[in-house]
Amino acid sequence: MRNRAVLNLAVERHAGRSRWLGGGAALGLLLLLALALSGCGPFGGGSGPLASSGSNQSLSSLSWCDRPLITFQDDSTTSQNMLTSWSAVKDQLGFTPYLPETLPQGSCLALAGGSIHNPIYVGQFSITYVLPKIGPVSFSEAPLHEGLSNKTQCIQSTQDNKTTICVGAIANTSITIASRQSATDIQSMFGDLKPDVEWVPANSSSSAATPTATK
Repeated sequence: MRNRAVLNLAVERHAGRSRWLGGGAALGLLLLLALALSGCGPFGGGSGPLASSGSNQSLSSLSWCDRPLITFQDDSTTSQNMLTSWSAVKDQLGFTPYLPETLPQGSCLALAGGSIHNPIYVGQFSITYVLPKIGPVSFSEAPLHEGLSNKTQCIQSTQDNKTTICVGAIANTSITIASRQSATDIQSMFGDLKPDVEWVPANSSSSAATPTATK
């Protein structure tokens, strides 16, 4: 029962991450999921293991799906600066991020963001890719919660019954993966996750690295 409660907590955080991604990132994510998960957008939808989509590419060699969108909120001050440079926040998350080293050719990065120095969560990191034949795959990560089992657990999304949400843990990091893939395929992804993978696309605009402040 305790592990189930922790699983539900992680899922609730995944569903509510618009509260900490920042306005632009949250809107982008909601639009992306509304189109892609419904099968009405240009990304389609489907299921199947990642390897079935052809040759793979390193994350840093992928392109953005649209314009670069990196938004991290710094909760250390009342001004809550919005940071758009991964290099400025990656050592301040309070945990080690884990991602696959490669994704199928033709995948693109939709958005990334989170928060640092949060008095409750410490740090959070969320990143969404759009994969050929599969659609969006979202990774949401945070410091490991006490009592969370290392065994991956999966449930269906309450907002979309075709989306599966799986929660697991690696070392000091709790990881939530949401996708329209099967639970088995998502669970297999946990075994491919590596620490500190370089994910920022090489074609990212330098204009996406300027801190701003919310008003």
